[in-house]
Amino acid sequence: MTSRDADRTETMEPGAKDGSRAMRVAARLIGLLPTKRNLSGTDWVNAKYPGRSYPAMAAIPWTLKRTHTIQEKRIDGIRTITVRPLLGATRSHIVYTHGGIYINELARPHWWIIAELTKRTGAAVTVPLYRLAPESTYREAFPYLVSVYRDVLRTAEPDDVTLMGDSAGGALAVAQAWAFREAGLPAPGRVVAFSPWFDVTATNPDIPAYEAVDPMLSVAGGVQAGLWWADGDDPRTPLVSPACAPEDLLAALPRTRIYQGTRDVCMADAAVFRDRAAAAGAAVEMKVYPGGFHVFPAFPRLPESRDVYADVAAFLGRPALP
Repeated sequence: MTSRDADRTETMEPGAKDGSRAMRVAARLIGLLPTKRNLSGTDWVNAKYPGRSYPAMAAIPWTLKRTHTIQEKRIDGIRTITVRPLLGATRSHIVYTHGGIYINELARPHWWIIAELTKRTGAAVTVPLYRLAPESTYREAFPYLVSVYRDVLRTAEPDDVTLMGDSAGGALAVAQAWAFREAGLPAPGRVVAFSPWFDVTATNPDIPAYEAVDPMLSVAGGVQAGLWWADGDDPRTPLVSPACAPEDLLAALPRTRIYQGTRDVCMADAAVFRDRAAAAGAAVEMKVYPGGFHVFPAFPRLPESRDVYADVAAFLGRPALP
């Protein structure tokens, strides 16, 4: 068996419960929360989101404010935040699009991810607070993200820019590269995605096996959120579901690194995306963590998360921390 065959086999083991003891304990604790039980079906999403008061992002932690400069501006009328480390800053600039199935605002664990990224890479991190569904759609999000990238390029070279995100934000990180290309902008240097949600239709036949072992997520509500985000357009359009992109778009991707766990419903489509992109000739690599749950790097002290951040730092050209 070749190393690539081994990698493919590993990605298709939804029952894998290996990994560190800390990962197993964290997954068990998450499974005890009522979140997944309360999010089965679509009643919850249809009852909670249409007509709601628009949500606010989680407050910036005081520890981040103490060790970083915080710049806020309006780009296309939308609040956009950039954090820069006071010490150890580098030329790297990350554009971080948060997850939340396109309907939830940036949450506290996203700040934990951002803080760890700046610590490990010295990068400035720009956080676009793109408008959410059902109030808005992908058609409004991408022109704004193009404007954010234009603003970042005023102070950063394209090759120093990394598009990064988790879950739905991971799909945005990939799709932004195509939107920038369409806008005639230079390609960013690289893309990084944590547990990306690459196909909102959830039609992959491998998904039920992963859903059965995922301690956090269920599928039906996410599909409804994806339909709101697509707003009547084909939900398989590449800007909504990158796993469905044609070969020419996949071939045009910058260097891309995906971090994915085996106890995550997003695993199935991440494997499809990886294989289709590689077949198209793109430099896409996926690192798989047995037993990893959805966006486990949001818990930076897990041994697997430490490995992820060390690899991200190396991908961005930074030496490992002692």
